[in-house]
Amino acid sequence: MLIGSHTAEESKRLFRERKEKVVRGINLVDGIRIRHISKEDLEDLKTWPFPLRRSATELISSRMFVLEKRINVENGQSFDLHKTMQNIILSLRLLKSGAVFGSYVFSILMSKKRQMTSMYYEEDRPRTGFGTYTLDFEEVPGLRRLIRKIQGIDFSKRKSLDLACRRFQRAYEEKDAEDRLIDLMIAFEALFLKGEKGVPSKGEVIAVACSVLLGKNEERRQEIKRTLSEAYSIRNSIVHGSEYSRIESDSKGEVYVDTLPDLVSKVEDYLRESIKKLLD
Repeated sequence: MLIGSHTAEESKRLFRERKEKVVRGINLVDGIRIRHISKEDLEDLKTWPFPLRRSATELISSRMFVLEKRINVENGQSFDLHKTMQNIILSLRLLKSGAVFGSYVFSILMSKKRQMTSMYYEEDRPRTGFGTYTLDFEEVPGLRRLIRKIQGIDFSKRKSLDLACRRFQRAYEEKDAEDRLIDLMIAFEALFLKGEKGVPSKGEVIAVACSVLLGKNEERRQEIKRTLSEAYSIRNSIVHGSEYSRIESDSKGEVYVDTLPDLVSKVEDYLRESIKKLLD
């Protein structure tokens, strides 16, 4: 939707230009484009000589997008498609919240006649519990910077950051809010405790460290501390099989609301911003 000072005619022109740009593809990094999935892509799936799992063909639709990288195999050019795709998915998730999943890698021979030569896919990922993801054109430069940072990191030498990113990614695979919270808090432990054992008051250490990292003023820092302290307390209750309160009612006791998903969403946002701050 285009709003503001544009006339109706200008809005139509901008919408048409942006739609064409999305169909052609937007360059992200290292010759990789993100573009709208094409009719040719969908036809390649139908003509694949080996039977696909039913879920693969059901999950891929004309509403989706693909990451495209053209490789000159005659010159011996090699490229780790799956690793790069996962790095870009991580970058998209770190940029903002919302449902972003990438589980399929196709190799297509670009000759006179297109021919899909291989396919790789991970286990199905849950598609529920996350809001819609909308990438604005104005956000593309920031996304490019994130991708370059992540592509340039040797995670084997930054094990705490590696574990935090892996747990952040894994939280997207979980359907249950409790499981997501456990993954997110493990990621926080990796970031701020760095595997140290015997640390007293781990929840307090994490809450204070994150509030200092992200809080721009005292009010904001106190808010972050309260949220993460509560989250860590609930996490402990979950892993130790203890009861905790996650249902609130109104003053009349008539409306009951599950507060855990909202808390988990806030924790995810704090983790997202913390990881971005610590990428450098």
